[in-house]
Amino acid sequence: MITQIVKNKWGTLRAESTESFTGRNVLVTGATSGLGYAAAAKFAKLGASEIIITARDEVKGETTKSKLEADVDQPCQFEVWQLDMNSYDSIVKFSQRVVTELDRLDVAILNAGIFNAAYRSSTYGWEENLQVNTLSTILLGILLLPKLKDSQKHTGKIPILQFVNSRAHKTVEIPTNVRTQDDSSILAELNKPQKGKRALEQYSYSKLLQRYTAIQLAATTPSKEVIITCTCPGMVITDISRDVRFLGVNIVKAIVHTMLFRTADQGANTYISGAAQNQELHGRFWTNDVIETDGQNIMGEESQKVARRVWDEIVEELARHVPEVKEHL
Repeated sequence: MITQIVKNKWGTLRAESTESFTGRNVLVTGATSGLGYAAAAKFAKLGASEIIITARDEVKGETTKSKLEADVDQPCQFEVWQLDMNSYDSIVKFSQRVVTELDRLDVAILNAGIFNAAYRSSTYGWEENLQVNTLSTILLGILLLPKLKDSQKHTGKIPILQFVNSRAHKTVEIPTNVRTQDDSSILAELNKPQKGKRALEQYSYSKLLQRYTAIQLAATTPSKEVIITCTCPGMVITDISRDVRFLGVNIVKAIVHTMLFRTADQGANTYISGAAQNQELHGRFWTNDVIETDGQNIMGEESQKVARRVWDEIVEELARHVPEVKEHL
């Protein structure tokens, strides 16, 4: 673990990608700061013709757009679209707008995510890490699939759907009490506000469920139509953990970030290199510019059964609120 942390900063950085994205349309969610902002700027510098960035607050989004236009000395059209990942209605409206207003979508980077320090429930009754990082992100990915599939005819390149994940998903296992009982709900178990549950643990669970679901989604989507992948930018200095506000913790966090974490600019290189890969990346996990083998919590026989259960639970939960989900699968 210590070795991996040190390598994150000092041993695994690659040169920036020089892949051309000329003429391609790119979507980056959660792009008002950090990794999303850095990725949007990089795609523009590599020739993307149009970049959609999302923001919950449109005023903040417009400020970000102005900053991007000032920072990027390239002819690129930036657009700001409102998107609230805590709202299924917002996600549905956003995806409908993609279908009706864009002639194509070549690359979708689903970067928006959260890391809550305390248990909070969404409008739909789910712990917010599970809501945003898993349920809402998967919903958006599913609803974007038709547009992505239709876009290849414009550029001749296979569109990319990239779920931003984390190696933290490798550190957790689905609890035994639900893993071994087929009639129990995995989502419901992970939704419990258990006392003493560490913030990182819950975040890791949300990314594990996302990884399970992305693999299943890739299995139902031919790689010649859309390349679906999970990417991990490494440990990066961003404001995703801004919910942690204890003075002592923040002092230590600042020191650790400086010594061991990558900058957002460095981390965003993973998004770019991942979007430049071929069909070999379909369904795989991309980090440090290589395909990383999934761990036993993904590849084990029992884990694969758990993954299918998670997929079924998530599809059913999403379909309760957005029935058209099943039409896209």
